[in-house]
Amino acid sequence: MVEYKIQTQTITLNDNQSYTSYGIVALSGEKVVTTVDDVSTDKIAVEKLVDKFNTYKLVLCHLEQAIENYLYNLEVD
Repeated sequence: MVEYKIQTQTITLNDNQSYTSYGIVALSGEKVVTTVDDVSTDKIAVEKLVDKFNTYKLVLCHLEQAIENYLYNLEVD
């Protein structure tokens, strides 16, 4: 079974400005299976997305499509 967690990242741009972004890590046990970086700068939205993925037991092969759907619609609920 896959478990999803939020990942905090600091992204530095070419002009040396930086921002905090949140990604998603997929774990199988303690092993990192995959990561999706820089999903959003909205921590609460990514937390809700991760909760939803875990609640509905999102299958790993659907992770990218589920994130694309979120980004297209910009809503979690």
